Amino acid sequence: ITVKIIGEKSNKSGIGVRIRIDITENGVKRSVYRHVNSGGSFGANPLRQCIGTGGAQLVDSMEIYWPTTNRTQVFKNFKTGTFVEVLEGSDQLNFLGE
Repeated sequence: ITVKIIGEKSNKSGIGVRIRIDITENGVKRSVYRHVNSGGSFGANPLRQCIGTGGAQLVDSMEIYWPTTNRTQVFKNFKTGTFVEVLEGSDQLNFLGE
């Protein structure tokens, strides 16, 4: 999946945000973690996070932790292979495509 983070109270780019994705692949549960950062200058990491989910068909859970406000958003049971946008403080995921 691809995750775009948009801060409201935190910085607009979501730098510092931590993402945890829980999936079940071939009956085995696993978690994937990402930390949103700029990565420097030349060859910097994209702010959009591309997270591999292997053969999983669904994201069991996605947690977005905002360190500035110490809040966590949780989204459950959505299809892998999607492009989602997370707005800080919103209860809804915005699906931007597949």
